Amino acid sequence: MNYGPLYIKKAVHMNGLETKQSIMKKNRIHPLKTIGQGLPLWMQIAARLPFLFLFAAESITQGRNCRMADPSSKCRSVSVIIPTLNEEQHIVRCIRSVSGNRHLCEIIVVDAGSGDQTREIARQAGARIIVHDKPVESGGGRGGQIKAGIHAASGDVVAVVHADTLLPGSGIDRLMDVLNRCPDIAGGAVGGRFDSPRRRYRFLELANHFRAGFFKISFGDQVQFFRREPVVAHDLFPDIPIMEDVEFSIRLRRVGRVTYLFGNVTASTRRWEQKGYRNALWVFKNVMIYLVRRLQKPPDTIQIYRRYYSPFK
Repeated sequence: MNYGPLYIKKAVHMNGLETKQSIMKKNRIHPLKTIGQGLPLWMQIAARLPFLFLFAAESITQGRNCRMADPSSKCRSVSVIIPTLNEEQHIVRCIRSVSGNRHLCEIIVVDAGSGDQTREIARQAGARIIVHDKPVESGGGRGGQIKAGIHAASGDVVAVVHADTLLPGSGIDRLMDVLNRCPDIAGGAVGGRFDSPRRRYRFLELANHFRAGFFKISFGDQVQFFRREPVVAHDLFPDIPIMEDVEFSIRLRRVGRVTYLFGNVTASTRRWEQKGYRNALWVFKNVMIYLVRRLQKPPDTIQIYRRYYSPFK
């Protein structure tokens, strides 16, 4: 049989791809082993016990509901959206962390009117720039920025990455794999670790895992991802200045199942360091208040925004 150069080239490419995938699969760490890392052994064991039940329940659900999606509906491309405001010190690392992935079709930086070199630096790093500098009373703030980016995006999937957060390519591969294996999943979040070795951040990581894993309510620094078409069609992303991540986590359930991936995202601790550990208490209290109040009417997120950011001005 005569194997032409095109066949040989394709065979070599496929063989290399299979080798790469097998290496990734071999080196992949089970999510359970990432929970509680950095804590004493007895704490790690205690922290992992509740998640054993979560993994067992989700594996049964996935086994029943997941199948390979029809090729015509397969997710092939990802648009990464990065909301920014005066992020010249962090934006390049963020862009580089997601660049080069085979699924990536564009990086969109949606800037709120930075007074520094954020936009120019991001443009030089290869990102597409959108300026969304409306006041918070008129659809401005982070929620408005992200929503503008979603409507400008062209990818099948959108991943929202904060400027001080790093999402490695393996994280993008995992979320694409989950969406293509499980057509009933509308989106979710990718978790990770904080960039500080201090033990108190290990407890915050556990709290994040528990909230996002069991209650499917994720924060922005956990990298939210979703199928773009249903989110746009149903106008699901809220253009509110704060709590947009919490509100979107709840709304996303209208169009499908929500998942949480225990990933290797690296999140910054800068705001926690600026405001101290009481920031965790403030966030917990206000998220709970938000969730209760939204049962009756939409909470006043502008007031929450001003209370949260006023100490930093």
